Amino acid sequence: MASNRRKAIPTMITVDPPHWQRALYMVLFAIIAYILLWFILFLALVQFLLVIINDTENDNLCQFAIRLNAYLVEILAFLSFAKAEVPFPFSPLPPPPET
Repeated sequence: MASNRRKAIPTMITVDPPHWQRALYMVLFAIIAYILLWFILFLALVQFLLVIINDTENDNLCQFAIRLNAYLVEILAFLSFAKAEVPFPFSPLPPPPET
């Protein structure tokens, strides 16, 4: 005889999580922000070298850096309690800022 009992499926709370869960998210996103900051600085150096070599900036690299900057701002807003929603990958990526 099959049991009608359902297994409890844990859910991710992505908006205003409990304090213990937010602390775990904050540690995770602090590490991501640190890595992301260094990656953005690396992209800036690559862009600088491309400008020196080609006398023009790479538009694709510019757009990618703009998206990464928007993501970093979203992470910093979460870490500083300015935003309650957990950033990507637990929520959608932020839209690119209007330029």
